[in-house]
Amino acid sequence: MLKTKKAILLGVACAMFLMVAAPMSGVCADKKVYKLKFSWNDIWGPKFRASQVYRPEGEMQRMLYKKSDGRIQLEIIPRMFPSGDMLMAVAKKKADMGDIAMPWLSGTYPIWNWGEIPGIVNENPVQGLAEELAVYQDPEVIKIFDKTLTKYGLKFWFVTQWDPANGIWSNKDIQSLEDLKGMKIRVGGYLPTQGIKALGASPVTIAGSELAPAMMAGTIDGVLTSLGYGYSIGLGKVSKYFSLTPLSPTWTAVTVINLKAYNALPEDLQKVVMDTGRELQQMVSLSTTAEYVMSLDTVDLSGVKRTRLDEKDLAKVTAAAETVEKEWLNADGPWKDERPEMLKAVKNAIKNYRDFTGK
Repeated sequence: MLKTKKAILLGVACAMFLMVAAPMSGVCADKKVYKLKFSWNDIWGPKFRASQVYRPEGEMQRMLYKKSDGRIQLEIIPRMFPSGDMLMAVAKKKADMGDIAMPWLSGTYPIWNWGEIPGIVNENPVQGLAEELAVYQDPEVIKIFDKTLTKYGLKFWFVTQWDPANGIWSNKDIQSLEDLKGMKIRVGGYLPTQGIKALGASPVTIAGSELAPAMMAGTIDGVLTSLGYGYSIGLGKVSKYFSLTPLSPTWTAVTVINLKAYNALPEDLQKVVMDTGRELQQMVSLSTTAEYVMSLDTVDLSGVKRTRLDEKDLAKVTAAAETVEKEWLNADGPWKDERPEMLKAVKNAIKNYRDFTGK
């Protein structure tokens, strides 16, 4: 009788163990491999270290593979689509993921390119990059990105911060708005174009590959772009000055995922993807900041003098920034009614950051 009871108890215990263990083993047994196609913009080539996180066998691919135990495998295709077509290509699932150069789309989707409004982040790139990162880490800002991107079947993943494109390469020492008057400045993007007009110069459109020759020929008087990129394309050889301005204080790629592709992943892999994105975002920000600081020494050694607008023109510069902000708020394009909400969330995130750092 006692043996029978022991046998029954043992049987019940085994059954309970199997009931508990079954779902656990089921989770562990999910070894399905998810192959995702990543469309890499690759517009800079090897010029910037930050862009290389996307390259085949780079950090993004390796981190996802390792953290998922090989269950997430990326196929990375450089220049799969033109930069202007990338967002819709991922939305239509021609690729599962992609890095979208938002300044190229600022006239079409203004809400996702708030960063080109002057005066929001600090014009000093070191501080501006830190403030911008704080914005993209803010829960309210992320919520608005997800809400608006969902309309196109996309999910916000992380951002890649490039060098801020807020300096004018020229042969003129630009320290006042009077110095800018009448100058023909090559500008890239819708919002910086409005900004350069508001400051009194004339915007010109020329391909990046032609900028140094155009400066030499006098076709243009200056180029509004970043310190590192400008130097890499030869502007340091045809310019005497690099003048920091409040225009185009950020230059950012927003990395997105096709929402159906994301939802098809099990919850544990969704977490892997999002956690990896946060790590990559921090990694790229630090890399871009370090790269900018090193570029300062390189440009200084080349003989190019760095200057900035005098504070006496601060009121006029602030007015010009407000003009661009109004243009951003009122420009045609989707999510017009949500732009004030985005602007409020962005400015609040920066205020919180400055309150914490005391800067």
